[in-house]
Amino acid sequence: MFGLSWRPPILASEPYAYHVSIAFSIDLTCLPERVPTMAEQPRAEIIGSDFERLVTEYNKALANGEARPVSGIQCDGVEPSACEQTFRELLDAFPAPVYTTDAAGRITFYNEAAVRFSGRQAQLGTDRWCVTWRLYWPDGTPLPHDECPMAIALKEDRAVRGTQAVAERLDGTRVPFIPHPTPLRDASGALVGAVNMLLEIDEVEQVALDGMQVLIVSDDIFVAAELDLLIDEAGGVAVAIAATGSEALALLDERQIDAMLVSLPLRDGHGPLINALVRQNIPFVLHEANEEQVVQMLGDALRLRGGSN
Repeated sequence: MFGLSWRPPILASEPYAYHVSIAFSIDLTCLPERVPTMAEQPRAEIIGSDFERLVTEYNKALANGEARPVSGIQCDGVEPSACEQTFRELLDAFPAPVYTTDAAGRITFYNEAAVRFSGRQAQLGTDRWCVTWRLYWPDGTPLPHDECPMAIALKEDRAVRGTQAVAERLDGTRVPFIPHPTPLRDASGALVGAVNMLLEIDEVEQVALDGMQVLIVSDDIFVAAELDLLIDEAGGVAVAIAATGSEALALLDERQIDAMLVSLPLRDGHGPLINALVRQNIPFVLHEANEEQVVQMLGDALRLRGGSN
């Protein structure tokens, strides 16, 4: 059982202070390697990395047949599965705007943060692709909803990272953001929907790691070498490569680590390592066979940490 909820900031200058206040109980046996520390962490430290982790674990539950896709319409006599209810509650408590769709792009769920971000309440089961009213590319060119990153993720059945867009609200204000659309697949591997996080940014900027000390964790030497090259090209420093979670934990005690890239799966699991990273306030990215996007994701995580200081 696990308690999770958020309290609003006590002071206007405390936008990232979100902690447990009133707990509700959730059965997380369907999410086999959840790390139940995110509810105790500052908001900026859970947004990027915990979104990736939560979606990864829910996809595992879907693949194992332990969960059903989130549905926007409650059928008579059909109760949501424990995993679906858990996923809904975690997303609802998530401080960043998040929403889900079915495989056809119809909106099935969104949290209150998505309402505040978009300035509207999307119509469940009717609106498609995105909760926003209008979309634009960063240069101001109109972006049709059926061509937005979420639509691409669903049509091409792949996660989309490293892109940016601008949302326009009903009152005319525009908000630049980074989308994180990620497919959801069932036990057969078939696409059943997707989940997206809309990370608001102040301005569009190229990812630069600016000398950040990054620890790579991967048991595949070729993947590690590719990550090393990408970090170097972005101006970062790959201080070491660990083949297991245990090696990475030991290096955390020995070296100055600013961020970590963790290539899944690890032979000895990643739960204890992620717990340690969250406790020590170290940004990290979990990824599986998608090296070209990890630097953008790591840049997002570092930007979030910088915003909380």
